[in-house]
Amino acid sequence: LHLGSGQHVSLHGDERFPLASVCKLPIAMHILAMVDEGKLSRNAAIEVERQDVTTHVSEVAERWPKQRRFPLDQLLLLMVAKSDNTAVETLYRIGGGAAAITARLRGWRLDGIRIDRSERECGRDASGPTPEGRLAAMRRFIADPRDTATPDGTVQLLRRLFRGELLSASSTARLVEILEATTTGAGRIKGLLPAGVVVAHKTGTTGTANGLNGSTNDVGVITLPNGAGQLALAVYVKGSTLDLAAREMAIARVAKAAVDSWMG
Repeated sequence: LHLGSGQHVSLHGDERFPLASVCKLPIAMHILAMVDEGKLSRNAAIEVERQDVTTHVSEVAERWPKQRRFPLDQLLLLMVAKSDNTAVETLYRIGGGAAAITARLRGWRLDGIRIDRSERECGRDASGPTPEGRLAAMRRFIADPRDTATPDGTVQLLRRLFRGELLSASSTARLVEILEATTTGAGRIKGLLPAGVVVAHKTGTTGTANGLNGSTNDVGVITLPNGAGQLALAVYVKGSTLDLAAREMAIARVAKAAVDSWMG
C-alpha cells in the first residue's frame, strides 16, 4: 500500500496467516496506548516475573535474575527490535492479556489482526511430544484462525499507525524509531533493497516440524528513495517446506518488486 496515493495490490490479501512474532507490533501499540492514557509510563521500572522468563531469544532472560526490573521503554525496544520473548511475555501480562488487546484492536476497528494467546502458548500449541505429533500439531496450528492476520489488515494497521491515527505523536515517533532499529530478518524485506533504504519493520518466524514451517513473516514500512513516499508492506509465508534461506528470499523478492514498481 503506497501511503501517499493509496494505491494497493495484494495476493491472498484477505487470507489469514499465523502472526508468530509479528504479534509483538500490536502488543507494543497496545502498551503505548496505555502510556498515552496515563496508565503506564515509559520510564516505569517493570518487574519481570519468573513465569515470564523464556531462554529462547531473550536478552532479558540472560540478565535475569540478577536484573529483575527493566524500564518499560527498554522492554518495548527489546521486544520489537530484538524480538525478545521474555519481554513480550511480560508486556502481554501487564497489558491485560488477550482480552485487553482484543478490545483495543476492536476499538481501533482493526479487524484483520487477532491476538488470542501469549506467544509462549502459541509455541506450545504448535508443538508435540513426537515427530509425528509435532507435524500434526503444526498442521492444526497453521489452520487455526487464532493469532493470525491478513496481509490487507496488516497494511491498514501500518497505514493508521504511521499516519498518527492510533497513538500520540510522541508514542508514534518512538514506535517508528524502534521499528527502524529492528535487527532480525535482515534477509527479508531489506534483503535485496539498496543499502541505506530505511525500513521500519517487524519479523516473525514459527518453528518447523518435520520440514513443515508454520510461518515466516516480515511486515513494515519502506521509505522510498528520492522523496517517492512510503510503502506499507506485509509478507506472510505459511506452510512452507522450503528452508529458511529460500523463505527469506521469497520475502526479499516481493519487497524488491514492490519498490522497483514505484521507482520505475
